[in-house]
Amino acid sequence: MKNILALIPARGNSKSIKNKNIKLLFGKPLIYYSISIAKRSKLINRIIVSSDSKKIINIAKKYGAETPFVRPKELSKDNSKDHGLFLHCLEWLKKNENYIPDLIVHLRPTYPIRSAKIVDKAIKFALRNRKYDCIRSVCEPFQNPYKMWYLNTNNFLTPLLGNFKKELYNSPRQKLRKAYWQNAYLDIIKYDTIKKKKSMSGKKIMPFILPSNSIFDIDDKFSFKMVEEIFKKNYK
Repeated sequence: MKNILALIPARGNSKSIKNKNIKLLFGKPLIYYSISIAKRSKLINRIIVSSDSKKIINIAKKYGAETPFVRPKELSKDNSKDHGLFLHCLEWLKKNENYIPDLIVHLRPTYPIRSAKIVDKAIKFALRNRKYDCIRSVCEPFQNPYKMWYLNTNNFLTPLLGNFKKELYNSPRQKLRKAYWQNAYLDIIKYDTIKKKKSMSGKKIMPFILPSNSIFDIDDKFSFKMVEEIFKKNYK
């Protein structure tokens, strides 16, 4: 029996949507869906929500997650990175409970449409393999990055990848190298990657490939509305 910890980070402030992590989606706060999937997993045996907001903490408790601490404000700023809050959680658990998880499953509260079976499939994949620092869910993007651009200092378009000589941006999509986009469905991270390597991913990142239509991360009002419409059509 492995210690599989689901960690759901949910800070109080949100710039794109006010109180995004607890905004109601069909009568339930957004964070409920990530907690619910973790509870339905057959392999996750502990669920913790890390938050600086007492309101979010109370809602997370109501739906069955643990909230053993209040996340420090310095780890909850707009520019705060995930590593700081994950390290804080692991160090708190080690110090106060002598608890060390074998794997940490990162479930973002902004991704409400998941399958418990797929989450468990990813965990089983992680348990079968050993030589990795992190397993990250990815899918093929809607557009290949070889056809993307950035503005140079003279405000002219410059290829994001490749160069003008090869003109990869004018090549048929089928001839371009296949690319993958991290879609925020989940990450599975080893304890040592966070604690010893001081990283959320390390350098040995294994892909857990999902279909290209599995992109439901809510980042703004438009994506919230899109997910709402998908719920209406496909979910009871």
